[in-house]
Amino acid sequence: MLAVDEGRQGAFMRINGERLVSVGEPFEFEGVEKELDAEAAAVDGGYFYVAGSHAAKRETCCDNSDSRRVYRLTADENGHLRTMAHSERLWDAMRSLPELASNAVPGDCRCDSAPGRSRVDIEGMAAANGRLYFALRAPNIGGNAYIVGVDAKALFEGGDLGPSLAKIPLGANRGFRDLAIADGVALALVGPSGAESSADYSIVELRGLTTGVAAQPKELATLDLQNAPLGKKGAPIKPEAIAVLELNPRRYRLLVLSDGGEDGAPLVFNIPRKP
Repeated sequence: MLAVDEGRQGAFMRINGERLVSVGEPFEFEGVEKELDAEAAAVDGGYFYVAGSHAAKRETCCDNSDSRRVYRLTADENGHLRTMAHSERLWDAMRSLPELASNAVPGDCRCDSAPGRSRVDIEGMAAANGRLYFALRAPNIGGNAYIVGVDAKALFEGGDLGPSLAKIPLGANRGFRDLAIADGVALALVGPSGAESSADYSIVELRGLTTGVAAQPKELATLDLQNAPLGKKGAPIKPEAIAVLELNPRRYRLLVLSDGGEDGAPLVFNIPRKP
């Protein structure tokens, strides 16, 4: 696994039972001046990927060009960073998609304007079949949320990105908070698309996402957070990341990490699989 903060640092982790264990030494992402705002990570074929949110700053709605980067990393067997490459091509790919073009715009420090509340905001990423999939928390347009796909090799080495856009009907005020792929099936952590929304957090299965078929959401479970630890100042935690610990024909066993809780407030959920 890969753990990153929202600034410039990252570190490799291993899952030991139900514990996260740090390995190797922390490292800094090259070229980031202030804040990468890393919100998504994935692993595939020996590569680790990290994506900035590509969003404006949340509190001020001012621009953050540092966030418009995707990194590809490799590590040695001891968890030390071996190679690092980065790309800024995803931003232009999103701007080339007609349904997202008007939302893929830099911040302008105007949070009170409607466009300021609907700019693109990446919060999840997964990899499969040579492609990277970026799940967006925002925008939500007409009850639909979006996942952008690009060719992973082309993103870093040049060539046609082959951008794709999956429009997923999640309902009003709901967006993606993370994305994982297990046994060829995409699993999404879904929650509020905006800070002001009180939507529940749930696990949604997206069959067809990785095969090019129109993905249809199937909600598997709503996360029960009533007995979850509270975050800073007694505020509820906000689930932000999932990892598949185990799967069998009957269930997914998921690790859920949250914003606001100590050390990510790790929780483990058994999610039933549905036919």
